[in-house]
Amino acid sequence: MTEQPADGPIPGDIPFGLLWGIKRSFVAYVRRMPDGQGSIHDGAVPLGEDTILFPAVGGVDAGGSTFAFRGDVRFKGHGGMLFVRVAAPLITVRDDRAELSIEDPYARADADRVPLVTLQLRPGPAPEGARVWLGSDVRLTEAGATLFNDVYQPGEPFEQLSVVLPAEG
Repeated sequence: MTEQPADGPIPGDIPFGLLWGIKRSFVAYVRRMPDGQGSIHDGAVPLGEDTILFPAVGGVDAGGSTFAFRGDVRFKGHGGMLFVRVAAPLITVRDDRAELSIEDPYARADADRVPLVTLQLRPGPAPEGARVWLGSDVRLTEAGATLFNDVYQPGEPFEQLSVVLPAEG
């Protein structure tokens, strides 16, 4: 699997944004394919082997119910039959659950966002200068299952995630 070169956070800096491994078994599967490819664009940064940093766009909305991020991660393989794009994640909190949606995978300007996963999102311990929310019980949606060509069923567990933002703002 190939990746676009990207500048990562400076060691010791706090990586602000969405930290997520998407679905590690899927990423490993693409890496094992003879023609498997992965690419990272629009500011997303790989952090180690299993995590991608999607930088925050601004902070959190005034009501604390929406977190926006930039970045574009693409997976390809099987002679073009496999194509998965996770771009511009947006987490919307509704009552006790949250939903992570992405831009239309085919970048159609008039298309609706795709609800990819649902999750529980709660505040977590944070280093000085940061606020942290931990996403657990991350589950694939019906639309997310379609994105993954129905290889995974709705409700399939995906990787837990973290949202890390500066303490101010």
